[in-house]
Amino acid sequence: MGATTLLLMMWSAACASEPGPPAHPDLEAGRETYGRLCSVCHGGTGEGGVGPALSEVVATFPNCDAHLQWISLGSARWRTEVSSTYGIQEKDITGAMPSFEPTLTEAQIRQVAAFERSRYGGSSQIEAVTDCGLG
Repeated sequence: MGATTLLLMMWSAACASEPGPPAHPDLEAGRETYGRLCSVCHGGTGEGGVGPALSEVVATFPNCDAHLQWISLGSARWRTEVSSTYGIQEKDITGAMPSFEPTLTEAQIRQVAAFERSRYGGSSQIEAVTDCGLG
């Protein structure tokens, strides 16, 4: 196996979130955006890395509106505009979540949040799409 092939395989594994597309088109779009931007910190399968694992995302943000706000603002703006803690458990902000408001549309942020909630947080696809204001 050549170095280029091995490199492409490693890159694909790192960016893949899980095989098979979600059934809902907004979740597929969210998966693509997640793989391109979020997986770098949260891992290709939401297992965490630099950023926390996403298995508790619904427990942290039971209301999708707060989840959307967190993605939009990022940790620095959240700390300035909302609180020094985040989520229902009032976790201290210790990391550096970037603000995605300048780079993603509102629809893309909704798609990513719905994808994270359905794929990693345990919400059903319909519940995640509805809660995040899609479809």
